Amino acid sequence: MQRVMDPSTWPSWQPEIISTEGPEKLAEGDVVTGRARLLGFTVQGTSLTTSADEKEFVEDVVVGVRMRVLYRVEESEEGSLVTRRLEADMPTGFSGRILAVFLRRRLRRMQDRVLDALTGQAEV
Repeated sequence: MQRVMDPSTWPSWQPEIISTEGPEKLAEGDVVTGRARLLGFTVQGTSLTTSADEKEFVEDVVVGVRMRVLYRVEESEEGSLVTRRLEADMPTGFSGRILAVFLRRRLRRMQDRVLDALTGQAEV
């Protein structure tokens, strides 16, 4: 969980994130700003920590679209089980629905890559 709560590490395991600025260890109410690459565009983003402890971290993120992201780490007999859940507010309207098709596909691919990189099973 230490890696998740230190925004300076985010670019090393989240392929979309270019840079971050924020506290070294996040707590509830902390804000992180930064830049990300999403669907070929470089965008400014903001993350608000809504919950943070040794087992769970939840953030409300706006990077072109609004997302709520949860990380949970549970100890097991084999080691640790890491869960990441992402909920996104997809764009609406005619053009928004077209964009949402590409965005959904990208977010699904990103989900697997982020977990692999976070847990050390792959590098970004």
